Amino acid sequence: MFILLDVLVIAIAVLSSYWIAGRRQSRHLPPGPSGLPVLGNALQIPRGREHLAFVEMGRSVGSDIVALKIPGQTFLVLNSHEAISDLLGQAADGWSGNVTLANNTPRFRTCRKLMRKGLGPSAVRSFAPFLQRQNPFLLAALVRSPDSYDEVFKRATGRISMKIAYGYHGVEADEELFDLAVEANRCFDETAVFGVWMVDLFPALKHIPSWFPGAEFKRYAARAHAVVTNVVNKPFDAVKEHMREGTADGSYSSMLLQSEQGNADTEDCIKWTAGSIFTGQMNTTTATLSWFLPAMALHPDVQMKAQISDRDALPYVTAVVREVLRWHPVVDLIPRATAHDDEYRGFFIPAKTAVIANVWAVLRDESVYPQADRFILERFLEHGARAPTDAAFGFGRRICPGILIADESVFLSIASMLATLDISKAKDAAGRAVEPVVEGLRELSKTFQGVYRAPLEGRCGSHTPVC
Repeated sequence: MFILLDVLVIAIAVLSSYWIAGRRQSRHLPPGPSGLPVLGNALQIPRGREHLAFVEMGRSVGSDIVALKIPGQTFLVLNSHEAISDLLGQAADGWSGNVTLANNTPRFRTCRKLMRKGLGPSAVRSFAPFLQRQNPFLLAALVRSPDSYDEVFKRATGRISMKIAYGYHGVEADEELFDLAVEANRCFDETAVFGVWMVDLFPALKHIPSWFPGAEFKRYAARAHAVVTNVVNKPFDAVKEHMREGTADGSYSSMLLQSEQGNADTEDCIKWTAGSIFTGQMNTTTATLSWFLPAMALHPDVQMKAQISDRDALPYVTAVVREVLRWHPVVDLIPRATAHDDEYRGFFIPAKTAVIANVWAVLRDESVYPQADRFILERFLEHGARAPTDAAFGFGRRICPGILIADESVFLSIASMLATLDISKAKDAAGRAVEPVVEGLRELSKTFQGVYRAPLEGRCGSHTPVC
């Protein structure tokens, strides 16, 4: 009964939006795979490993921009650095909305301005001593719990992001807050992946009530909103209370609250951007550090050359960080949306088109990064390859405002691990090395359990494996 109702709901959504979309999509869109009557490309939208599927679509139609059409919605996939830079980098405001997070509204621009102010070079300098002091805690935790490296990285980055966003000194200061942030990131990961919910394919479904069969996406969104609101409000309210008491430590929130007094709208922007710093840095930095481990386990020669400690004299370690970001970017796809009708290369791009920037395709472009599947530092050290930073952290004006602190934090953590720990492959019960299987981001915690580290001889005493 409920299955039939779900099918009926979808059918109504498709038919009600098909006529509206038909005329708009009849204009000359970019190339794309042939679709079915009524459904268009709905059945060709990939579910899982989307970045690879979009690359194959581009190859099949001979274009780095691919249009997918379903009733009521157009999707534009960008598979090249040129197309992404043209349309999402320094392009007009009509291309700068963000499907997942916000549109290019005055509020959005205010939030971006605040983040640039609160996370600029001066912020990096002020937080640098704290970042450096956290590495001994990270290293000690890895030695104690090598099989739980994902949790270790989450807590280390959680400690840092709490301090930056709110002035908290550590995760232990509020275990509940840390757990909320982990839950908020899980909600974000599950909702940010395109195609998880039927409403992604049939936007007309957003108008059905939450109690209706097939509207689980609305019920999930309500639960996720409650989690995110809690993790954003709780620490921010604590900062305001500490400021009233004169006990607040320096942080992104306290600095901006002091400099932007008296504006309720701006205060709300400070609150939500602080929340994004807290949860976002924990998520992305953890992923980058987790990819660093298999990279070193698979490439011991790279690891052996990188036992140094001063960044200005460390082009090799800098290259390690760049290649980790390129080899497996934290985010494979970045969603955006158009604000109005536009044209590109003679193609019509309708307003409200969902634009998907394929970061993975850009960072695996063989014309820029030969042997792109391999982990090769010389592409940066000797051949001057384009740094992956813009693709890994966003493009042009839409680049992550926290890039400076994130880059510094990742560099210090990786340099410390290289200088102190030996990262090698796990061994099975027979003592044979286990080859890490490099899969997608969501498989990290399963794929690399058992990649282990041992103290380096002459630096931490023995060379005994710690797991």
